[in-house]
Amino acid sequence: MKRQQTNQRAAAFDGTIAVSGAAGRLGSLVVRRLHRTDAVITIDDRDFAHRPADVGHYQTELRRKDCKDLFRRHTLQAVIHLGPFHTKGQKQRPSASFTAAVENFARLLEYCDHYHIRKLVLLSSADVYGARARNPQFLTEEAPLLAKGFASLRDVDMMAQSFFWKRPDIETVILRPAHITGGIANLISRYFRMSPVPVLMGYDPMIQLVHEEDVIESIRLALSPGQRGIFNIAGPPPLPLSRILRRLGRAVLPLPHIMARPLLSQLNRLGRVDFEPAYTDYIRYVCMVDDARARNILGYRPQYNFEDTIQAVDIWQ
Repeated sequence: MKRQQTNQRAAAFDGTIAVSGAAGRLGSLVVRRLHRTDAVITIDDRDFAHRPADVGHYQTELRRKDCKDLFRRHTLQAVIHLGPFHTKGQKQRPSASFTAAVENFARLLEYCDHYHIRKLVLLSSADVYGARARNPQFLTEEAPLLAKGFASLRDVDMMAQSFFWKRPDIETVILRPAHITGGIANLISRYFRMSPVPVLMGYDPMIQLVHEEDVIESIRLALSPGQRGIFNIAGPPPLPLSRILRRLGRAVLPLPHIMARPLLSQLNRLGRVDFEPAYTDYIRYVCMVDDARARNILGYRPQYNFEDTIQAVDIWQ
């Protein structure tokens, strides 16, 4: 069962918090948590009709001139950027999606630099480390970013690291959560919702999940004054992929790993499945993180056990 929620953070800013990429499920939850204690505005090129009444929404891209005007008009003290991995909307060509993600974040860094934003929080992903046969059991924040299929998120993460050293006076926090479960349309959730679920013959990697509410709590903690750095965010102890699928009651489709990626690529092009073929590495090799730094420095503790975290995959229904 979920542990009792921690007390609400007292308002830490005398200005406004801007949440970029807020119109999706995860962004909506972040906004609903934060607006109880702080003034919040949201930025997204999608409509955000169901936001709280006291939250102003600006439907625009970060790279547009009107977004720069927004930063000039508001007394923004903190910015939360939900990386491109967490804000996927309509499908785009990979090159267009990559360009937009990198250009938008580059412009956001310019605004933070020019307008002296006190705090920048980037929600990245542990997937940037890459799933590889030679990975250690748990990866620390010092591990290289070797993911092959997620260039936009990896580049955004690396840009934030460079900004960390360029502007040490700005408290920059990079959060790298494990696979997030909940009512969201991320890659791992779409994989678990397939019917049947493809698995790779001869492979049963340990899988690390984290509940969407625990991720939101890590963002809340990252906003605390004085916090800066890179933090892995994990949930309850991991389980083998086969046990997770049994807990979910999913039928499986065993595939030889040499056939899985081309088959899923073809099915994806035909619209038969909604799953990124590059993600097959994450159901073949281990990619788990050590979150000791987040526990020791941020005071982060996952509030949801594995049963609640697994079942959160079906919240979307």
